[in-house]
Amino acid sequence: MIAGHSIPGGMIYVGRHLRSMTGGVEPALINPELQVAAAGPPPTGRLPGPAPAYHLISPAARAAYLRWLAGGRRTDVPADLVLLFCYGLERRVVADLGDDPAADRDLSAIMAEARRLRARYGGAGLALREALDRLLDLLALLTAPPATRAGPPGAARAELPGESRAGLGGAGPDRGSASAPETSATEMSATEVRMALARLAATGTPVPADWALAWVRHHPALTRRAAQQRCPAEFDRLFALRYSARHGAGLVPSDHGSGIRIRYQPANPGLTAMLVCRADLPDVLGEPRCTRELVRLVDEVAAGLEPYSRWLARFPDGHGSLAAVALLPAELVDPDQGRLGALRKWAQKHLGDRATALIDAAELRQHWSVATPGRMARDEAVAFIEVLALLGIGIEPDVRFGAPALADGPAVLFHREAGAPDRPGARFTTAALVVRCAAAVALAAQPVNPRGPAGSRGFVDPRGAAVEAVLATVPDLAMALRVPPAEQPRLAARLHWLLAAGVDADRLPRQVTPLDPAGRQIAGRYLVRVAAAADPATTPATIAALARMYQMLGLDRDLVFRRVHEQSVGGRPRLAAPSEGDEPVTIRPADPATGGYALPWTAAESSVPLDQTMVSRKIAETATVGTLLAEVFTGDDPGEHLEDDPGDGPPAPQPPGDDGDGLIVGLDRAHSKLLRALAARPSWTRDEFAALADTHGVLPDGALDLLNEAAIETAGEPVVEGEATLIIDVDILRELLR
Repeated sequence: MIAGHSIPGGMIYVGRHLRSMTGGVEPALINPELQVAAAGPPPTGRLPGPAPAYHLISPAARAAYLRWLAGGRRTDVPADLVLLFCYGLERRVVADLGDDPAADRDLSAIMAEARRLRARYGGAGLALREALDRLLDLLALLTAPPATRAGPPGAARAELPGESRAGLGGAGPDRGSASAPETSATEMSATEVRMALARLAATGTPVPADWALAWVRHHPALTRRAAQQRCPAEFDRLFALRYSARHGAGLVPSDHGSGIRIRYQPANPGLTAMLVCRADLPDVLGEPRCTRELVRLVDEVAAGLEPYSRWLARFPDGHGSLAAVALLPAELVDPDQGRLGALRKWAQKHLGDRATALIDAAELRQHWSVATPGRMARDEAVAFIEVLALLGIGIEPDVRFGAPALADGPAVLFHREAGAPDRPGARFTTAALVVRCAAAVALAAQPVNPRGPAGSRGFVDPRGAAVEAVLATVPDLAMALRVPPAEQPRLAARLHWLLAAGVDADRLPRQVTPLDPAGRQIAGRYLVRVAAAADPATTPATIAALARMYQMLGLDRDLVFRRVHEQSVGGRPRLAAPSEGDEPVTIRPADPATGGYALPWTAAESSVPLDQTMVSRKIAETATVGTLLAEVFTGDDPGEHLEDDPGDGPPAPQPPGDDGDGLIVGLDRAHSKLLRALAARPSWTRDEFAALADTHGVLPDGALDLLNEAAIETAGEPVVEGEATLIIDVDILRELLR
């Protein structure tokens, strides 16, 4: 009983005289002779003086302190009074442990009380929280059982924090228990991590991923990376995944290090600092071999998260957005959760098991917000396309492959092949030009679209048989042009999108300029096949469209009738012909010794019957078409529809810029011609651009800056972007060329 207060539970020093280790009065000593206030409000805030001491605090503070002790140390009091009680716990551990045998038996109870106080009053003040943390670390080291050295396999198992264990004077739990640990490995203090690693090293037990992460956090030589600070959850997950993938069950540290040592600085001003050493617990926190492996892994994880980390630095509230997901390493992407899961369900609903699916791009707004309604900027489109790629889905138009950025209107989803490139190859670029011509032919073969914009020639019903028939021709074109298999689904999607969105026929002559002679020959044969798929009856409008396209490609228009006739009687001429023209091919006689030879594609089998009625009808239709073509190609202004010379050979390449002498706003004549020359292709390498700039007498770097400055002034965005490969923004280019 002290001043009328009955104090249960002990753990206090009571008496008139008790000297501290520094020679003064012990601050934690409760002297019953000192005055205690009878009643009054408890003190608030910090107590006066540098550190609380019972003999120095006011009578009112003593009364509040004694009432708190009598109530079981559970009510709200100033943090300084809780710290005053902790002074007594510290003295028992630091000063009495070597002199009083009973102190050894008190360590377990002291640890339990310090842990309870940390949970109840840890938020009351920084000084109190740090004092309790240091005391708990000291108690953990003092009560840790000796590490059992590794013996035969299975003879020993490392005992980690969170498991029941014996203290020096009896059983005592750590900060957690085996059934319900209070903290995870990554939340343990440095001392607890060192002890856990020591037990793992002593037993030869691999270090689990969570303890390896704690090792990284508390290693004195490892600085925290930016990714650890900006996106700690993602860093921890990626570290654990790659640690397990690289090291399996985990690294096994060496147990040859020196014992764990800690320097303890008491909060009690009446105690002095002390050095505590456990020679039986090897300190492996800085073990060099494992440290090198961990440093290498930390650098790799930080580099993998660098784009995501930089994005979060610009948009701190962007966690969980689709734009953020696109920047995450693949291991961290869960396609079934969050907004990405919603996008996947939406895409699967439209695409399913089909090769391609036509959608309205306006539906993308529910998954991806844009700065300008109705149209994505280039960087927005690229980011969204990369998110779809995480789901194994591609979309056309794709701005990275020379198409315009996504805008309201038709778009096509397709299944993206594994390993599909993110930039167009030379063969895909050629094939894309050919399918653009094919879409123009297929559209011309369709009826006029009464709901389409003025001047539209026709449309292909996305649910009709014509789409499937035209798309079925894509594999033959891909084989003829040797398009890689991973790019073939995109080629079919590009054709599907062009059939739905339409083709600007007036721009086709300029767009097909990059096609080489071999590509033009393949295109000519392929267009006949597309025309037959889109219009099995081969109407005069289809013949006229083919003839116009042949003239545009610099091919002989007379070949149209011959190839259409071959197609109509069941022939299927190969696309990659062995020669430039449709000349007869010598057939070698079969050799019985070798089993014979396959007949060339131009040879007709003698057993194929000819339908004379169909032949007569085709001859009559040919005469009708001849009359129609005469009207199309013999007008007063033949250049009104065609830009190429209708001669038999391929058109001579035009000098850059010769298609117009008008100056583009913001550019002189040389740079205006350079920009028009760039319109011939959707992408250029740096070397190709440098050669083109040299042709026009300008410097490449300066020209690039000047073109982009003019584009920004006119349309608000650059017209040329990229590093090793320069990509032309078609929409911005169109604005400049108006």
